Amino acid sequence: MDKEKRQRAVPKFGSFRPKPTPEHDSSPHPQPVPGETKAQRDGDGSGAAERPSDRRRDGERDGERDGERRRHGRDHGRGRERKREWDREVGHDREKWEQPRGQHHQRHSPRAGSPKRASTQGRDPRRPITHLGDDLFLFDTRGDPLILQYGTNDRYKVPSYRRSGAGRIIGSPGFLTIHRDGANERFSINDNREGSSGAGSAFRDKALVAATARLKPKRIKPSSPAPTSTAPSQEDFIPLCFSSSRKRKRLSSASPSPSDSSAESDSTSQSPSPDGLEQEEISTAKQRSISLSRAVKANPSDTASWLELIGLQDSLFPTPPTSSSRTADESKAVAQLRLALYEEALPHAVGTADRERLLVGLMLEGAKVWDFRVLERKWDEVVKSEGRSFWLWKEWLAFKMTGVSGARLSVDEGRALIQLKLKQMEEELRDMAQNVVAVEGGNGEWEGIELLCNRVVYLFLRLTRFLQDTGFAELAVAAWQAVLEMTFSRPADYGSTDSAPEAFADFWESEVARIGEDGAKGWQHFAMGRMDDPPEAKRDSLGDMPPTAEPFKAWAAIERQRAENARMPARTLDHGTEDDPFRVVLFSDIKDILVWFPSIILSLVKPKLVDAFLVFCGLPTASLSGEGFADLLGDPFVTPREEALDLDLNRPETEVFSDLSRRAPQFEQQGGNMAISQEILFGTGWFRYLGHLSSATSRVDSAWVIGTLKYLVHSCRVEELAEYYLAMAWLNEPAGARKIAKALLREHSSNIKLYNAYALVEWANQNVEISNKVLSSATGLVPASNLSGNQLLWNTWAWIHLEAGDKSMALVRLCTSVDRSFDGPSVSRALLLKARSHFCSTRDYALSSLQLEKATQHAESLALLEYLASGEASGTTSKTQGNIIAALSSILAFSQGLKSRNLSQSPHHERLLQSAARLLYYHATHGPYKPIYVREQLLEIINLFPSNVMFLELYAWSQSSLRIDDPVRDVLRTKSLVEPHDSIHTRRFAIRHEARVGTVHSTRAAFEAALNSDACRGSVELWIRYIRFSYSTRELKSRAKDVLCRAMAACPWAKEIYMEAFGELAGAMSPSELSAVFNTMTAKGLRVHVDFEEFMHGWKNREGKTK
Repeated sequence: MDKEKRQRAVPKFGSFRPKPTPEHDSSPHPQPVPGETKAQRDGDGSGAAERPSDRRRDGERDGERDGERRRHGRDHGRGRERKREWDREVGHDREKWEQPRGQHHQRHSPRAGSPKRASTQGRDPRRPITHLGDDLFLFDTRGDPLILQYGTNDRYKVPSYRRSGAGRIIGSPGFLTIHRDGANERFSINDNREGSSGAGSAFRDKALVAATARLKPKRIKPSSPAPTSTAPSQEDFIPLCFSSSRKRKRLSSASPSPSDSSAESDSTSQSPSPDGLEQEEISTAKQRSISLSRAVKANPSDTASWLELIGLQDSLFPTPPTSSSRTADESKAVAQLRLALYEEALPHAVGTADRERLLVGLMLEGAKVWDFRVLERKWDEVVKSEGRSFWLWKEWLAFKMTGVSGARLSVDEGRALIQLKLKQMEEELRDMAQNVVAVEGGNGEWEGIELLCNRVVYLFLRLTRFLQDTGFAELAVAAWQAVLEMTFSRPADYGSTDSAPEAFADFWESEVARIGEDGAKGWQHFAMGRMDDPPEAKRDSLGDMPPTAEPFKAWAAIERQRAENARMPARTLDHGTEDDPFRVVLFSDIKDILVWFPSIILSLVKPKLVDAFLVFCGLPTASLSGEGFADLLGDPFVTPREEALDLDLNRPETEVFSDLSRRAPQFEQQGGNMAISQEILFGTGWFRYLGHLSSATSRVDSAWVIGTLKYLVHSCRVEELAEYYLAMAWLNEPAGARKIAKALLREHSSNIKLYNAYALVEWANQNVEISNKVLSSATGLVPASNLSGNQLLWNTWAWIHLEAGDKSMALVRLCTSVDRSFDGPSVSRALLLKARSHFCSTRDYALSSLQLEKATQHAESLALLEYLASGEASGTTSKTQGNIIAALSSILAFSQGLKSRNLSQSPHHERLLQSAARLLYYHATHGPYKPIYVREQLLEIINLFPSNVMFLELYAWSQSSLRIDDPVRDVLRTKSLVEPHDSIHTRRFAIRHEARVGTVHSTRAAFEAALNSDACRGSVELWIRYIRFSYSTRELKSRAKDVLCRAMAACPWAKEIYMEAFGELAGAMSPSELSAVFNTMTAKGLRVHVDFEEFMHGWKNREGKTK
């Protein structure tokens, strides 16, 4: 009976049954009894001798079924060995089925002389096996009654198995998985997308990924063995074979010896893997560091080498590719190293400029290492010793306005700091201008004056932006109106500052229409005694009470409505100004912040004022002022905002992992560090330099901005601004752009660029015939003797035909620019050779004479000619495509010529490369192309201009979604987000890229990296975007309040940041916290239009009447 029970305890599977007894057995070994169990055989000594590993394998299988500790605790090698043993047993059982059919598999047959072979040698394969049904199968006609009790099968009677696919559902998207719970095998469908309640991927765990990134990587893929060079020299023979077995080879490859490790390291350096490339970059940086260290030891006064050595530390200690930023300790360690180098280099600085650059870098790095008290004491020492340094004062002002110092600073104190420096530099500028007039100074004096002009205009912009951020928008706008009137509409009689303020005060107090307003004629017209009536009285629109039961949200809505009404200064006759004394701006209110420029330097100041005015209005510059002033306008305290960032941060979650190459790039960039050109001012389906200026979202009145541009172009004759003004008018009112373009052409009838802009406007408005007529008439303005003077028109005409899909007409237009007598339709080879020769010779001659605009225009013509004329040799299959390789080769060859002349960073070169990128995009979207070629060309262009967002956006668009790595992140990390290319534009792109292809946490890391960088310090825009992004995502919603507190500490002067607490974030804050935010606003002196206590009193009265 006991024996029968033990037999029933054995599972009834074929793999556990004994082998059938052969009929004829010649083996001397004893044979197993047919009914004997495996356990009984294991108890016999002869059975143990026959199969010494049976008991071990049975124990492993039983233990594996017994619990999960062996399921997850085995290492990879043991698991693979069990699988091989299982396969051998299953194969042996399959033998017993297949041998009677004559199908014997040598792979599973035992070797000769083994007990297994001895037990099967005498079997007749033709004789049928009669006891298979009794031994291999168990017919259960009753079932298991315990299934109803426990709700599932007995898992001890189910053989162990593993499900493949990690729970993914076949045929469904990858984010749907099966989650099994408990021993009953109950399951549910999980949605592991970003933001779902599922567990998600382990790579979404920030702590896990951060810890993994810092582990020393272990190479899994075996590298090719290095060639052994010692065999021929140390051995007397060359072995032709090796005696090691396959198993030994596998073991040796799995655990390499020290010699194999060295060979592996040698081969790793030659492999093109990302790790090898990174090690190569580090090796190059180390070699450069060694040479720079020797250079500064030999010549300690070489400040350029010191600065390069300091900047090289980031390359020596790079950020791990799997992490978007360093940890706090790593950043501090690198900062300490850089700080030590600054301190070592500072005593050896010779010139004032070198000492200034080193001190600025030292204080910026010290802010990352020192505590607040030490940093404050250091700044006091630097300001006392280097009080005349503008750049040090600029960094000191940033220190005073942010952080702990900014929390102590009121609005009046901050305004006084900027205003004092502005007046000091204004006096210095006047003195220098008088000295130049007296001694008729040369180029050196004029360079100093231009430098001072840059700084004075920047300080005026910084002051007005500060007033705008603190809520005094009408005061800032009034200051700009006054300065533009005194600079562009100055009467000829007022060249000095003695009588000019009083005369301008009369103009201002008369309240006639000022610059940008309807009917404005300017100060010069008023000084002639031509009195005009002031504008009619206006009434501010009062919005309705918002339908909300929360008083703080209702107050915030009314406050925003009042702030929108106060974007323009009011007049004394306007209605509703009695309760708010700040609405009417008197001359005494703006007298101390105005700047009077001497008449001798007005030609230098006007372009800078125009660009600064556009930045104040939140627009990209018109690039009229040069590179030196453009660097100042890139300051995050004054830089314009970009609305395109909101478009990507508010994307649907289903678009997070979409293939970027299958959708159009983000064309709306609003500046984006691109070189301004007419293609991005007026183009459609391409990058756009400007955005729609809406009064609802703009911080200034859009009508006033366009009116000011109109006044400057028509009344003040600023012809360089005409294209920009036409583009703004076309974006805001496309139907009225034709009237504006004709008015501009009547005043500037010989301006070829205006004709080209007008043709692009008509083409963008789908008026192709009118566009062709404009180009036809414009090309006839230039005489035949000067055919190269209007090459811009011919290039535009060729592009219009190419975009329309007419390659032949595009080629005809290019050839007609060389031979006016040619009218098509077919182009001969002789004419092609003539056109190619003309474009090449004109391009090279213009380059040698430094006429870069003319040279780049003909370089673009040559590239288009190569693309259109060499299409048959390119191997393309689309009729609308050409030879992109020949076209890009001509542009890159010309680019090398610019490099050899140190002109590679000119805006004309950047504009030409933007045309090359446009041609690449056209080729890739109109037929088959080679993606690897497009990426290589874009990467080569990015190496020249790493901060150009157009190139970065196209490079991101060209990447495949199937790649494990992200080359865009590598480019950002190594090129675009490092000095001197790091800017708020590249940081915006990095955030936008993570929002599109990354996760919530990677986007958050991009925000943190941007706000911790010097390029975005003090950026109100990014802080507001970060607050809204945190609150709009489920994972970061709980951190939105902390982000708000950090933003208020980083930008304590920005009213908009405080107002974020009363928006959507108000639901996450208590009434006491909201009251504290409001009290902080009033304590710092920020402009508040509606008093909260009075509002609450009226709110309670209305609530009482309603009840």
